Amino acid sequence: MASGSGAGGNAGRRINEEMRAYMSAKINRLIQEHLQQQQLAVPRPIHHPAVVPRDHIGAHQRLYNDYFAEQPRFGEAFFLRHFRMRRPLFISIVNALERRYNYFRFREDASGRPGHSPIQKCTAAIRQLAYGGASDMFEEYLHIGETTASECLKHFCQDVIHIFRERYIRKPTPKDCQALMDVHGMMHGFLGILGSTDCMHWSGRTAPPSGKGSTRPTSKARIPR
Repeated sequence: MASGSGAGGNAGRRINEEMRAYMSAKINRLIQEHLQQQQLAVPRPIHHPAVVPRDHIGAHQRLYNDYFAEQPRFGEAFFLRHFRMRRPLFISIVNALERRYNYFRFREDASGRPGHSPIQKCTAAIRQLAYGGASDMFEEYLHIGETTASECLKHFCQDVIHIFRERYIRKPTPKDCQALMDVHGMMHGFLGILGSTDCMHWSGRTAPPSGKGSTRPTSKARIPR
């Protein structure tokens, strides 16, 4: 019995040693494979957002000289074409927004750099509404990024509706309709017609001479270079 128990103990120790050797070899192989995979793996490049240096003051001065100076580069006809409204109306909207809302006032950013002027923000919003283009359509001219231009459009629409809703953004009263028809009759010679495009765009021999040039300019304005 003693010899049998001794043989059994030796066999158990041998099995344990073989298991430890096998497990150790297995673990070493797995570690080596993992290290090889790490060495072969190509690290992903780190992409940082591009920072575009924008000259807010220079863009404001260029916009002011082009449209709002005493002798602007682009006259009243070009202002009406580019902004879809006349200059006094645009300036009155800018002044109303600047008086009531802090967003449309001239401020500095977190780093102390001068921000966008009120006419820059309103111009970015009006151009998007007038042309229906992307938010960064006029980034090279106004130096306003896509995110800021979208914010300008959002604040402009909300604040204009809030300020002018009671006076302009409402259903016309009978008195308003009568005034519009009177003005239309004096301008086009058609009494009782309220903005009828069928009669405003006549062509041929039957077109009234007084309406010539009412739908398109008859002369081209010159731009000072």
